[in-house]
Amino acid sequence: MSFYHDDPVDESQHRNSLFPSAFALILLFAGGIFFVQSTLAANISLSSGGRTEFGQAVSQTVACSGSQDVTVTPKSSFVNAATGTGTYYLASITVSNIPISCNGVNFKLSAYGTSSSTPLAIFNSTSTEAVVNYDADSVSLRAPKTGISVSGGSGTFTIIFASPVAQSTSVAKVTIQSGMGTEEVYVVGQTGPGGGIVFYVASAKFSSPGSACNNSCKYLEVAPSDWQSGGVSVADDNDYVYSNNTTVASSQDASTAGTQSGFANEKFNWKIGQGFYNTSVMKVSGATSSAQAAVLAYAGSAVAGEWFIPSMNELNELCKYAWGQATGVPTVACAASGTFKSTANAGGNLGGFKQNFYWSSSESYGNKANDGVNLKFSNGAIGPYVKTYQMAVRPIRAF
Repeated sequence: MSFYHDDPVDESQHRNSLFPSAFALILLFAGGIFFVQSTLAANISLSSGGRTEFGQAVSQTVACSGSQDVTVTPKSSFVNAATGTGTYYLASITVSNIPISCNGVNFKLSAYGTSSSTPLAIFNSTSTEAVVNYDADSVSLRAPKTGISVSGGSGTFTIIFASPVAQSTSVAKVTIQSGMGTEEVYVVGQTGPGGGIVFYVASAKFSSPGSACNNSCKYLEVAPSDWQSGGVSVADDNDYVYSNNTTVASSQDASTAGTQSGFANEKFNWKIGQGFYNTSVMKVSGATSSAQAAVLAYAGSAVAGEWFIPSMNELNELCKYAWGQATGVPTVACAASGTFKSTANAGGNLGGFKQNFYWSSSESYGNKANDGVNLKFSNGAIGPYVKTYQMAVRPIRAF
């Protein structure tokens, strides 16, 4: 790995079924519909004739829980409209009291109307099911992975729909299924769930705090080369400013020594999994960042805000992918040799990379207020440079 600190010069240049066997199916809510009362709470009538407020819990048994009931608590959100009215939506579902016998199990949740056997879309406009793998210490989303988030731990998890679409008046029942589903497996070069291209597969799960996969990530995907045009045309990556503020540092940890890659001057904010957080704080109060703004505006097949600028070690893996080199081992530096995935060489959405300077989202290990760290794709060199300089960026996403 070479190192420099000089002025940049422009150089133009599969899957197994999630539910392979029979499942115990729970109809949590049957018969009746949601309606809004004067208390502004959405309610639902059960088939027994009783009435449960939306937000109260229902306990039932699933296949993995044996004689122990799990508790399911759906919650609604009220969305105002421009006309002054609004609508209640199914916004989240919490599953709790999960016994240890359910460790390693996939839970699938769906919602249905009063008469149709077809599940309702509950998020992302068309997605009809939310699938969560539970293993006691952590939870992670299974397909589909976009438009929702999940958090939890021992005995519980909560699914939150980023853009809920199932109106309370349309939902009559919620189902939960449990089964020993297998995790989806991706390989480098495959299309990821966010519509990008998988370029990094970790040997073990890593944390990317705040991202779509949060503390249970396995993969990184890179946005296709038409990311800047909304899918209209393929183009090389544009250049952007890291920040117009060179006097105030962000909350990134650019002081603690990093140990993941072993590269010279490595700090904690270089780590694979830090790109999402770095990007979220790189624009300090009162500043502007054209790099951050461009990346956060991109959605792909996911939602805007899930993509980020790579940390330094993530960018090194992306450089290796751009050159057609093997990725997955952070201690191996980008060698800048092979067949480079320029628009001309790779064609279509695989290309768009430039043999020039790319910003990472990592602030400098020296003057972190003034400098960001970049990687030169033409030779693999890493170094700091003033944040007001324009360099290329390419969004990535963890899942």
